[in-house]
Amino acid sequence: MDFIQTIGSGLLIGCVYGLLGLGIVIIFRASEAFNFAIGEFMVIGSFLFYIFFFDLRVPFILALPLGLLAAGAVGALIERLSIKPLLGRSPLSMTIITLGLASVLRSSVQLIFGAHSYSFFIELPNASLEYGDILFPSERVWAGGLSIIAFALVIFFIFRTRWGVAIRATSESQSKAMAFGIDARFILLMVWGLSAMCIAVAGVMISNFGALSYLTGIAGLRAIPVVLIGGMDSIGGALIGGLIVGLCEALVGSYIEPLGLVGFKDVAPYLLLLIVLFIRPYGLFGTVRIERV
Repeated sequence: MDFIQTIGSGLLIGCVYGLLGLGIVIIFRASEAFNFAIGEFMVIGSFLFYIFFFDLRVPFILALPLGLLAAGAVGALIERLSIKPLLGRSPLSMTIITLGLASVLRSSVQLIFGAHSYSFFIELPNASLEYGDILFPSERVWAGGLSIIAFALVIFFIFRTRWGVAIRATSESQSKAMAFGIDARFILLMVWGLSAMCIAVAGVMISNFGALSYLTGIAGLRAIPVVLIGGMDSIGGALIGGLIVGLCEALVGSYIEPLGLVGFKDVAPYLLLLIVLFIRPYGLFGTVRIERV
């Protein structure tokens, strides 16, 4: 029973990690840039939801979409100010910019909201799953369920809508997309906004496990092993990578940490990442690229 409990808990939190990974993957597919400011995007999205739900007392069913729209607008604004000027340059330049962007956003959040923690508990209908000695708390069930719904909506948008076709065309080749009349600059703006919304959903679900502060962004680092294990350019790989990392954490936390290795579950995903990269350098589902010199 304990093993089933551990597996289920790992899969539920893994869905949230997968959504975080999706936020990185869709940006990488569109621009080949890695967003290292994902933790800060997560915190900003969570605080925007906090303002609507806790400060303005907007019902959850309205506060969540409003918070996500605000997070998307912030993501688009950040892209206009920091990423757009680098269009046409090496993707490495954009990636380096996100490292500095992470520090700026973290300092801004601390300046605006302070260094203290905010109590964060969303009173949602009880969705606890219980069978004998197995119990999955309502917060984790909601986190996993909403993450899967958000993941499915993004996949539907990308693969079943006109804008999604434009995003996929731009992901294949920005120059070719522009040759066919697609505004690659606007598509990149849309992708950053969409990514910010995905990350915000994950941030709200993670914050609902306890409290929210500018340090909550540390949890965003889980997206790094997620996307590298699943594959940098694989949308499905982001979900699989998230589930693998969630299972790894849960199993290590239940069976290895009690042996005296306290805190090892925070390291285990990165060790697993190294093993996967030794076997498949492009991740489990990443596209193998051959570069000729």
